[in-house]
Amino acid sequence: MKVAIVGGKLQGTEAVYLAKLAGFESILIDRNPEVPASGFCDEFVCGDVVAEDEKVIAALKKVDFVLPANENTDVLAAVRRICEREKLKLAFDFDAYAVSSSKILSDKLFYENGIPAPVYYPQGEPPYIIKPSGESGSAGVRLVHTREEVEDFLLRCKDPENWIAQEYLEGPSYSIEVIGNGSEYRTYAITQIHMDDVYDCCMVTVPCEIGQRKEREFAEIGEKIARLLNLKGIMDVEVIDDGRGLKVLEIDARIPSQTPIAVYYSSGNNLFAELADIALYGEFRHEKKSERKHSAYEHYQIKNGRLCREGEHCMSEAKPLSVRKNFLGSDVVISDFKSEEEPFRAIFVNWAETEAALEAAREKTKQNLLALLK
Repeated sequence: MKVAIVGGKLQGTEAVYLAKLAGFESILIDRNPEVPASGFCDEFVCGDVVAEDEKVIAALKKVDFVLPANENTDVLAAVRRICEREKLKLAFDFDAYAVSSSKILSDKLFYENGIPAPVYYPQGEPPYIIKPSGESGSAGVRLVHTREEVEDFLLRCKDPENWIAQEYLEGPSYSIEVIGNGSEYRTYAITQIHMDDVYDCCMVTVPCEIGQRKEREFAEIGEKIARLLNLKGIMDVEVIDDGRGLKVLEIDARIPSQTPIAVYYSSGNNLFAELADIALYGEFRHEKKSERKHSAYEHYQIKNGRLCREGEHCMSEAKPLSVRKNFLGSDVVISDFKSEEEPFRAIFVNWAETEAALEAAREKTKQNLLALLK
């Protein structure tokens, strides 16, 4: 079986890795000749999807389905146009994505259907988070501490209608994936999202000890949103627990980065394989697994003679990546490592039967990295 993965940055890296685990041959398509996932895909086609390069069309025609792994509006539109014209199967729900890619539209969905979420300015109390409506993750996010700062920002920016200001909530953040075919839905292991100083995710851990009641509540929230969207594909839902309950921060109806690999090594469920079943057959074809190992997925970067633990933005700037097992004390390392003398970025994945064993593995990895600097 072959899949064309369009986009080789963060989401593409996740998709290529999971495709290999699922036994799929991956053809990666990107116009950047040194995009990160190009280093370990089965075949790389460097070409412009929007311009419909001949080699891109030829590659798309020889796969079983196409998976967009990017959030570029022009690229997504081109993929949709080509797949509809060539009658190619597509693992992407454009209608659900249209809602999830707009924080204004998705927040409206939450409000109208009684889904708990942070309140909008001027409700709530400072501080507030200001973020662009059309970006995901930490892109463009800023924290302001007074109402005056919110007013000043909205007055000064050129497109205030494309920005939202919400109450800033403190507490642990969690994510859950949902996959569905429009009638049947599955939710998967809940992951905890650990942030760096600029609100970018630097580590994902599974499982989360949030209690059975909140686990059920989160799964119900995820499935409810998926049903409201009539989801035919994959979506992730991020919440924060501010001590008063779970509140939905955002949804993204596309292949996520970071969390699926952590989910795989914790639960045994390959979200790429599940999504492939929906795209190819319109139904789930395998039993959902219920393993409960402890896993962690995190980023480190060595630069300027220092070890830095950073959010996923550092990996989007990586050179072509390679996959190593049992490297630097880590079970799996996805990195642009060339030699001990050169700077590099890496994803470190560890898993173990117990939390204590996982933490020991993570510490071993960190000490091995520090040893490179001596």
